[in-house]
Amino acid sequence: MKYTLLLICCLKGAVPFFAQSSLQSRKASFDSIAKVLENYYVFSDKAGEMSTYLRQHAALYDTFTNGNSLAEQLTLNLRKICKDQHLKIIFEEPRPAVKSGTIAAADSRNSWLKNLLTENNYGIKEKRILPGNIGYLNIPMFGPLNLCADTLIAAMKYVAQTDALILDLRSSRGSLDENAVPFLSSYFFAEPVHMFDFYTRHNQTTRQFWTYAVVPGPLYLNKPVYILTSGRTFSGGEELAYDLQQLKRVKIIGETTRGGANPTDLIRADVHFSISVPVSRVINAVTGTNWEQVGVKPDVAVKSNMALYTAHELLLDSFLRTPAIGMDHKRTLQQVQADLRLHKPVLHAVEFNLQGYPDAKEVYLSGSFNNWAPRTTTMKRTVQGWAVSIEASPGELTYKFVVDGKWILDPSNKQVKTENGSENSLTLIK
Repeated sequence: MKYTLLLICCLKGAVPFFAQSSLQSRKASFDSIAKVLENYYVFSDKAGEMSTYLRQHAALYDTFTNGNSLAEQLTLNLRKICKDQHLKIIFEEPRPAVKSGTIAAADSRNSWLKNLLTENNYGIKEKRILPGNIGYLNIPMFGPLNLCADTLIAAMKYVAQTDALILDLRSSRGSLDENAVPFLSSYFFAEPVHMFDFYTRHNQTTRQFWTYAVVPGPLYLNKPVYILTSGRTFSGGEELAYDLQQLKRVKIIGETTRGGANPTDLIRADVHFSISVPVSRVINAVTGTNWEQVGVKPDVAVKSNMALYTAHELLLDSFLRTPAIGMDHKRTLQQVQADLRLHKPVLHAVEFNLQGYPDAKEVYLSGSFNNWAPRTTTMKRTVQGWAVSIEASPGELTYKFVVDGKWILDPSNKQVKTENGSENSLTLIK
């Protein structure tokens, strides 16, 4: 079992067509999906509701001929029942030899995993020392420790002599290893600390997770650690933020996170479908609960595109208030602070409009301006369609609209840019 599987959409099979003539087979597929949910989904009551829905409403999907579209719609409708953002139905290349209920083979993920790790530099997208001797690590994901531990170790050695540390989780989408978050957290505690437990329903087990007694390189003790969050921060990223916040080891700057706390397995239902199934729930050692559906609340709430500036400013303020600070060092920090304020991010107001979609229930704008948070920037209904005004930095801005859970390009804008294999609408903010 993994802590969570992120970017499951990358596992979609190449087959784009789900045969219209195989309606009986489709009904059998729905039954297989229902059985997997009944056996594995972490909350038995919700598993029962979802399986009943699948068996009673299979005919609603008879007109779908594209397997990926069918899986996407199934995911949206099942999430309305369970409210669980980790649940995902995936249409894949048929493999008749696969037995229903088995964990998906690692071989099918090797190419995807290699590309994911390469794109995200094995878990550390960026590391630098900010003016004022403040370490900065951008962590977009937590990969398998056997592949990513060296990168984490090198990053912590790189910032070891800084006076404070900023962990940027604004684009952190999750974890592929339940041990990765405890491993990184171990650098911030002198002794092992109980962080959380995983309770798994289908085998009635509870597993504890503690920080490690020993990690390579120096520990990062008795120095401030700030975490940056956004409405996109999800799953494993939320785990790190929530656990360290409850242990009073960090201050969180930014936005309330997305709210996904149930670890998953990728389970094959039949020859057509796999399911990212939340099989466990997290139990924090301090609170006895987690952040599912509510997110992690920041200690200092600011828009995500101002979070780094705010954290930097707050840390410089705290340094300058230190009673024992020497005059030379104080003057240096005052100059750093003056330079920072001189270059404070300038945000421009920009309005986005989506024409049509009168029957849509909810529409959001997501893009580089908000770290691609899917449900942070709500669009309001207008006579012509939907509209929202945002504040963004000058330069390129990529974006999409999210209409009732479905991501679409801006139909009125022909400018596009491909990022990480996805085509997004592009505009220039002047």
